[in-house]
Amino acid sequence: MIQRKQTLFLLVAAILGLVFWLSWSLFVIQALASALSLYTIFIYKKRPRQATLCLVSILLHLAWYILLAALIHQGQADEQLPIVACFPLLSAILCFMARKAILADERLVKAADRIR
Repeated sequence: MIQRKQTLFLLVAAILGLVFWLSWSLFVIQALASALSLYTIFIYKKRPRQATLCLVSILLHLAWYILLAALIHQGQADEQLPIVACFPLLSAILCFMARKAILADERLVKAADRIR
């Protein structure tokens, strides 16, 4: 559903995830996180699962930075990174915001069901 704000957050997170890559291992993690964000958009009827997948996507983004630190420590990546290296962090923040909105929707639906 395009009109939901979490859909826009997840779409931008997926786009940011595929803008650049430094090595194949980092690209694979970003591609998985982006694919997961896109998949999360299309399961809008299952809000608890959406929230869980957003959390998994956030963890993948954090794993990207851990792998980047390991690559820098091994000398396989340059210590001076381009400015777009902050895109995975922005994607993680967008996934967090989407998760927050998804959980708010779930609370709203549960409250409406209690009123009936």
